[in-house]
Amino acid sequence: MKKSWLTAILLLPFNVTVIIPTLLLWYTDYQWCIPSISQIVLGVILFCGGLGLFIKTTLLFHKVGQGTLSPLAPPKRLIIKGPYKRVRNPMLLGILCILLSEALLFSSSCIFIYTLIFFVVNCIYFKTVEEKRLIKRFGQDYIVYRDSVPMWLPDFHGKRRVK
Repeated sequence: MKKSWLTAILLLPFNVTVIIPTLLLWYTDYQWCIPSISQIVLGVILFCGGLGLFIKTTLLFHKVGQGTLSPLAPPKRLIIKGPYKRVRNPMLLGILCILLSEALLFSSSCIFIYTLIFFVVNCIYFKTVEEKRLIKRFGQDYIVYRDSVPMWLPDFHGKRRVK
């Protein structure tokens, strides 16, 4: 399980947040420029928050869900604890925060556009593929969860939270 867990992290999020942005910067002849103080502050906040959210959700996948973030070894249990009480895709929100932080810290419109494309592709994927798989795997439990918890914007007021 540990090997598949590490492999999933290296293959999916590492490629999305490190390899692809690096290649984008490399192939667009990126020229370093010092970001503004506000970009640095917001970038660091987004990075730390995104990394923390990613770590927390990855650990929940492993400990509670008894699986990985890879489709080859998905969680065996539906996870509705921690950040999953507030939003259905907190792991991906963490990745998006990391990507936005990179766009800010590198002052890169290319990474920002990549982040937007990544978000749109995932919106389509989750609605057309992933939700169907989750309904098939978890049935009515997932349907109740889906209908109670927002997909992207966290519910911090607890109005639509699953119990």
